[in-house]
Amino acid sequence: MPSAREQELSEQLARATAERGRTASELSEVRMENKLLREKIDALLRRIFGAQSEKLDPAQLLLMLQGFEAPGKAPEPVEAEAPRRSTAPSPPRSGRGPRWPADLPVVREVIDPEPVKACPEAWRCIGEEVTEQLDYEPARFCKRLLVRRK
Repeated sequence: MPSAREQELSEQLARATAERGRTASELSEVRMENKLLREKIDALLRRIFGAQSEKLDPAQLLLMLQGFEAPGKAPEPVEAEAPRRSTAPSPPRSGRGPRWPADLPVVREVIDPEPVKACPEAWRCIGEEVTEQLDYEPARFCKRLLVRRK
């Protein structure tokens, strides 16, 4: 018959073994949770700081998961996705519509460079830049065209 001391030691050993098993299972759970949280943080960091062009396409996931199939089984080929953009040319964009009513009186001001004002027959016009401005004189509006000859 075992002595009281041996029986007490065997009970302590059984408790320590059970405690060790619980601790090991808790440790594996904590490690799994830690891994999951790190993956979530990485995903959030990629979403916040990653380039928009680096978004993952579902077809890419299929390609990555092909390697995890049963050994000996040949992976099935993944079909390429059809292009999303249409091949038809887009219609030309029109600029802004008229900004002011068409019935506004127009005041045309021509601004010539100083050397041209001095001897206009020695120069020829190669183009002009036109700037439209809404002008207000007391009690009337008008459209002022500033023409800068080149």
